[in-house]
Amino acid sequence: MTPFDFWTGMWRSGQAMADAGMKMAQMADASRTVIKTRSQAMLAASRDPLNGDYAELSRMVPEKVAAFARAGASAVDDLQAVQAQAIANWQMMMGIALKGRAATPAEVGTMTSRTATIIERSAKAAGRALAPVHRSATGNARRLTCAKARKKA
Repeated sequence: MTPFDFWTGMWRSGQAMADAGMKMAQMADASRTVIKTRSQAMLAASRDPLNGDYAELSRMVPEKVAAFARAGASAVDDLQAVQAQAIANWQMMMGIALKGRAATPAEVGTMTSRTATIIERSAKAAGRALAPVHRSATGNARRLTCAKARKKA
C-alpha cells in the first residue's frame, strides 16, 4: 500500500460519511411526508372504518421489519469484516512481539493496509446499513405524494 492509496482511501471514507449524512437528511424529509400521510389515513379510517385505506395501513409494520432486518444484516456483515481485520492485525503484532524483534517493512505494510481497510469499511458501514431504510422511506414518500396528486387531479 502506497501513501497515495492510503490517502485516497481516507478521502473515499470521508465521502462515504458525507453520503450517509445526506441520506439521513433525505430520509428525515421523506419520513415527515410518510408520517403525515399515514396519520391522515389512520384518522380517516377511524372516522369511517368501512372506507379506510387498509392496504396502505397494512404496509407499515412489514416494510419496516424488512428494511430494518436488511439494515441489521448489513451492519453485522461489516462488523464481522472489521473484526476479522483487527484480529489478524493483533495476531501479527503478538507474533512479532513473541519473537522479540521489530516489525519488518512488509509486516508494517500489511498491518497498515488492514488498518486502512478497517477505517474504510467502518466509514461505509453506516451508509450500507442505512440504505434499505432510506430506500423504503423515500420510496414511500414518492408513492404517497404521487397518489395524493392523482387523487387531487
